[in-house]
Amino acid sequence: MEFNEFLSLLKKKKQTIFTLMFVVVMIMVIFSLLQTMKYSVISRLLVVQNTSGNDAYTLSKSNEYLGNLFSEVVYSSSFYDQVMASKYNVDPNYFSGSYSQQIEKWRKTVATKTQGDTGIIEVNVYHPQASEANKIALAVNDVLINNNQNYQGGQNIKVNIIDQPLTSNYPNTPNIFYNIGAAIFGSFILSLFYIYIFPEEKYNIYLFGKSKNKKKLNSDILENYGNAGYKPEEKQAQPGGYRPEYMYPKQTPTDNQNNNQGISGNINNIIGK
Repeated sequence: MEFNEFLSLLKKKKQTIFTLMFVVVMIMVIFSLLQTMKYSVISRLLVVQNTSGNDAYTLSKSNEYLGNLFSEVVYSSSFYDQVMASKYNVDPNYFSGSYSQQIEKWRKTVATKTQGDTGIIEVNVYHPQASEANKIALAVNDVLINNNQNYQGGQNIKVNIIDQPLTSNYPNTPNIFYNIGAAIFGSFILSLFYIYIFPEEKYNIYLFGKSKNKKKLNSDILENYGNAGYKPEEKQAQPGGYRPEYMYPKQTPTDNQNNNQGISGNINNIIGK
């Protein structure tokens, strides 16, 4: 299919494209609203090493390694145990169920990422209550600062906070606006593939306006049928059915006049006829 033909197809399939996009976006909105809204807390930490005797390349690679190491350690069960046992009194009821279920929920509560070879670790915490999210973030930072030696065998390595935990003013997870934007873009691409694979009219999808299009189509058919030589007066009346006005032969004024003359005047004239 050439590009011009595809553009022409887009004009004909606007209703199908809109319907597909509308359905996908509504599904995404409903899915987002059904999820529990959570606050987010973000903080950043920096891995600091003893630089004596190390060149810049070795130091950058070491920072990258330690940053990735600490980021993965946060998801571990031992790290979770230290957070729950910390002085910040994190509510254990939020992490209910079996121990494996607790760890699974823990891994959905925290998210970490590193910034290249800078040694900077970004920690994100998500929770339905802003105060609990802040306590978890403080506990995570405390374990990374004071107990990082449990996860690395090196010496003279410190973790410092460069950005204190910052709590969002309102629940922002899931990000509904981001999800809607992604759904609009994704559904548009999906609709393009759909009309390209199924260009036939029988695969059209209508959200509204189908009856209007059908009525217009019927009107066009009748108009073309009339142009082909259709004459209403040639239509035969159905037995016992209604005979439209056009089924009766039209009388000219001359015929009416003759009929009137035929029933008026002398009775002999009438009999004579």
